[in-house]
Amino acid sequence: MWNAVDKLLSNAMENGCFPGCAIAAGQREHVLYQKTFGQLTPSSNKNVAPDTRYDAGSLTQVLATMPLSLKAMEHGLISPDDPISRFLDGVPSDKRNITLEQLLTHTSGMSASFSLEHEAHRAKDALKALLAHPLENQPGAKVKQSAMGYIMLGCLMEKVFDMPLDDAVKQYVTAPLAMTGTGYLPSGENIAPTQITHENAQAFAGLPLDGNARFLHGIAGHAGLFTTLNDLTRFVSMLASDGLCGEKVFLAQRSVHLAATDRTRGMNAAWSYSLRITKRSQPYLGHLWPSDGYGLQDPASGSLVAVNPQDGFFVALLCNGHESPASREENDRLRKVLLNTAYAAFQHQNA
Repeated sequence: MWNAVDKLLSNAMENGCFPGCAIAAGQREHVLYQKTFGQLTPSSNKNVAPDTRYDAGSLTQVLATMPLSLKAMEHGLISPDDPISRFLDGVPSDKRNITLEQLLTHTSGMSASFSLEHEAHRAKDALKALLAHPLENQPGAKVKQSAMGYIMLGCLMEKVFDMPLDDAVKQYVTAPLAMTGTGYLPSGENIAPTQITHENAQAFAGLPLDGNARFLHGIAGHAGLFTTLNDLTRFVSMLASDGLCGEKVFLAQRSVHLAATDRTRGMNAAWSYSLRITKRSQPYLGHLWPSDGYGLQDPASGSLVAVNPQDGFFVALLCNGHESPASREENDRLRKVLLNTAYAAFQHQNA
């Protein structure tokens, strides 16, 4: 059955969705399937490997900002109910009562995205621009996926931990999980280049696709992180194992439960902390996945993570597709078809 997964990804590459990719699937601490396909770029002769570093895009929210927030909570530094005004100075009245949980669950009312370079003179003025930008709706009124909310959350984590965001992510997330190939601003060999289409369609190795992440010198709470299949698998396996990484506890079981269950019940979409929950009415992960499975896809590249907490099954995919409306539609379809096929293969293997 895993051959069907191979065929789907091979066809996606033939159709130009991406030049190469790396995928793994498993159950809790066990990897059941792992494979790499294609090359780093369409014109490259270098094959993708399990340690190839990919731009994680919006998966940065899952790999860095969300676990860092949970670590802050476990260390007694924050409560999800805290308003941002507890930690940030100069918060205007319309945003004063936005809570950390609202930032984490995309219910803060902040814009989905806007160009920071048009509203901030320098990267260090980004927080001021975020606070000044009008809300799109009242905090807590509806779910709207907001990259800007996660940029603000990254700024807030710097205040909470009293260190730059990349240092905090390394100290509290990637180092404890031995994710040695994961970090901001990568350099050296074996980096899958990012195709920034509006900049002469050139491919840049180590530069994030997201424009706001580039404006912030590559380090942000919403995007900018680079990771490998080996590291991504290690992280998602930890979530599927209720916070365990090997024999060590990385996150308390209740922290994982808090971060991976529906926190927006009764609203227009089901989200937890940075993760979207699949429902029968909104089968984000595909029609074969049980309700309450959770995951996230980077809409530009197609990279994704998915976990079913009922049986501990997980999937991790890294690729470097290029951003366009057509590619986003194709990535959305591929996510569901691929995850359905992977889940069926897992069920048949365990039958």
